[in-house]
Amino acid sequence: MYLRLLSTIVLLFSPIYVTANNPTNIGVVSLNYIDTSRPSWDGEGKRPVTSHLFYPTAESHSEPLLLGQPGKELFNAREVAWAAKPLLNEKMPLILMSHGTGGSALQMLWIAQRLVANGYLVLGVNHHGNTAIEPKKYAAGYTLWWERTRDLSFALNSILKDENWSQHIDPSKIGVVGFSLGGYTALSAIGGITDRSLFKDFCSSQKRDFTCEGQAEFPNINEAFKKVENNPYIKASLSEHGSSYKIDQISAAYILSPAVSQALTQESLKDISIPVSIAVGSLDSVAPSLTNAHRVASLIPSSEYKEIEKASHYTFLSTCTPLGKKYLESLCEDHTTLERAQVHESLSLDILKFFDQKLNQKEKQKMATYKEN
Repeated sequence: MYLRLLSTIVLLFSPIYVTANNPTNIGVVSLNYIDTSRPSWDGEGKRPVTSHLFYPTAESHSEPLLLGQPGKELFNAREVAWAAKPLLNEKMPLILMSHGTGGSALQMLWIAQRLVANGYLVLGVNHHGNTAIEPKKYAAGYTLWWERTRDLSFALNSILKDENWSQHIDPSKIGVVGFSLGGYTALSAIGGITDRSLFKDFCSSQKRDFTCEGQAEFPNINEAFKKVENNPYIKASLSEHGSSYKIDQISAAYILSPAVSQALTQESLKDISIPVSIAVGSLDSVAPSLTNAHRVASLIPSSEYKEIEKASHYTFLSTCTPLGKKYLESLCEDHTTLERAQVHESLSLDILKFFDQKLNQKEKQKMATYKEN
């Protein structure tokens, strides 16, 4: 039975829950995978697919994860215990996580924290050329979006072969979460097929939206890309943009404010059969719902759709430090009646419930073991 909840659902004021008597903190470790089948964007080496694995740990010491230059941190992503000793079950579900344009897996810690505290492993992939963890940006990393899906696939295959972690992963319970361009990445990973001509036509029409513009993270992207578009490895990728990059192991997806959704064909979205939940801020002007999230939800038969009242696109980033609020107004300023941390708490619970019910197949009675804050 098709499930489309196309009415606005306000999550902001729903109750906040935590797992009762949960002794764990969240640990994080960097996994420096290298994809030898693809070159790095500078052409001087192989493709890095640096990933952050979030996992449960019994270690009590943790510290705030501050993002930005030392002494000039702009975001407070919550607390983690770096390289802490894992506290793992034999087989656990794994959630892949894809960040937005110019972001990082660490920016999405607020999602990982809730999932890890409730029995999941989370593998956040940092997309080479389009991530804040690298010192340099590359035009190809911002333009050849489908390469991000290949990053997810490679990272998943790598961790399933990783002797330190593979025995703790249940390969039958793989999900994906994506935000913004990471939302596109997640949709591509579950069967969405890209057609660049569709996006070009959309951006030439009166319906064009902000996803057609040079983004704040790389405003001169078009000029920069023209300088490299004739490189052989970039031409090869362009020629394969319409291929399917579906990751068959993924069996549930949660999409946050997807961007460049007009590039995905209607036919491929209609063919997606796994459970999908799509959430977007009602005040999102970066990836407006009508041309992105709502379009996707109207085409995927198994999708749920919800809007977060008064949330903007960047409400889904980490909370900002005082310095971030001073210098990154467009990324840090939310509606005056909205608390970003409260949105994170409520929405992360919704993400947990979704994967518990659709991926992990936990009994609904499990929710009774959660205790209200």
